Amino acid sequence: MNISEHLCQIAKTHSHLPAIFCEGNSLSYSVLLESSQTLSSEVYEKSNKIGILCYRDSGFYSSVFYCFLNRKTFVPLGVKFPLARLVSIIEQSELTTVIYTERYSELAQVLSQHFQSIEFICFESLSAKPLASPPASKKQGDDNYVAYVLFTSGSTGQPKGVPISKDNLSSYLNYMVTLLELDKSDKVSQIFDPTFDLSIHDILITWLSGACLYSLPESALFAPGKFIKEHELTVWFSVPATAAIMAKLGMLKKSAYPTLKWSLFCGEALPVAIAEQFQQAASNATLLNLYGPTEATIACSFHEFKLGQDYTKNYVPIGKPFSHMNFDIDQNGELLINGPQVFDGYLSNPERTQKSLFLKHNQTFYRSGDAVALNEQGEYEYLSRLDDQVKIQGYRIELSEIDSLTKKLLNNPLVVSLATPKQAPTYIALFICDNADTEVETNLVEQLSRFLPNYMLPKRVVWLDSMPLNSNGKIDKLFLHTLLENS
Repeated sequence: MNISEHLCQIAKTHSHLPAIFCEGNSLSYSVLLESSQTLSSEVYEKSNKIGILCYRDSGFYSSVFYCFLNRKTFVPLGVKFPLARLVSIIEQSELTTVIYTERYSELAQVLSQHFQSIEFICFESLSAKPLASPPASKKQGDDNYVAYVLFTSGSTGQPKGVPISKDNLSSYLNYMVTLLELDKSDKVSQIFDPTFDLSIHDILITWLSGACLYSLPESALFAPGKFIKEHELTVWFSVPATAAIMAKLGMLKKSAYPTLKWSLFCGEALPVAIAEQFQQAASNATLLNLYGPTEATIACSFHEFKLGQDYTKNYVPIGKPFSHMNFDIDQNGELLINGPQVFDGYLSNPERTQKSLFLKHNQTFYRSGDAVALNEQGEYEYLSRLDDQVKIQGYRIELSEIDSLTKKLLNNPLVVSLATPKQAPTYIALFICDNADTEVETNLVEQLSRFLPNYMLPKRVVWLDSMPLNSNGKIDKLFLHTLLENS
């Protein structure tokens, strides 16, 4: 798929139809195209790598549209990230241009002091100018390029960059656009943070179908039932944790959302009980449980949930791989992923790339780190992680990143973090072998907040007189999990 050509065609044929609903306003495809032309006149020749310092506002969506239309690599910069993390991401990305909206002008000003060679451009100042003619477009072939770079938690204490190419992304889009068959009448939810690759699914599947993307305001993120009903959404996509919150708040009553045609979940294990409640609430919808690491481009397998089907596990299967993707399981039970959606390697990190990618029968496989098993229906079931990586509300977290920072800050090697509860974690607990000290604890969390995003911060600190060890002399994490569950 030539994403640029498809978006340009949609923007012209659907010019007066709504492309986005955000901040209480609708933006048409023609407005997106005009914004893209305004951006082109300012930044087209300056950079092929653009940082976007916005959060689900018109500036963010216009900048993303511009980048896809003009084949520019973009890097979403998390406006909620600590400054140190943003600095690391910008340094690794080697950006020359950052587009920001006025809401984040103070943050842009602080970052500009760190990066005086980078040009920071305010989106509102551009859109206030008379529309300029875009520069003469260079003839664009369908050659491959990096479409976007996302940064995930890194075990060394630094976030690691995942570049996704146009070919990786096109393989995903070709499959998913055909599967969902959306059209101009569809209204698609947008609930994900821009730094989460599921947001890119929402944006492109919507725009390539000529549909309208509905960005939920912050006030509706954890109680979105009213928004779904008020705007008669036809597609819902979230992590299972959001559905669990909806269930707890009584928002999954039977037939509550008759307009939904698709209910999509991804990012973490989907409990069967939650899937059942959501399916009953959206009884006209098809419910898909999607699975896929960022390195394999958004998602690469799915299972269609059916009410009344006999599910032997507590969680819905991750299903079968897309028709153009291949799965395998090694001797340790680890899921190996092969196919055109698999990335080529981490940004400027050959050591990590070598650990994650390997050749088998001249085919490149990605080590997912997920333990899986095949069920009797020939579908894959997610069992657990094989390393210290966990997911909380869909965000990937390397526990070793938290540990390494804490050890350094405390000058104490006897530190370990755990995600709890073990099966479906909702928060991080931190164990420290030392005398309890509330002042040290408060200062530690404050210092960690300068380096780690909120979802990685420990919500509970447990002080230990001695660190429990197992028979191999390693920290007994099973004992620590039991300690948490019984306290």
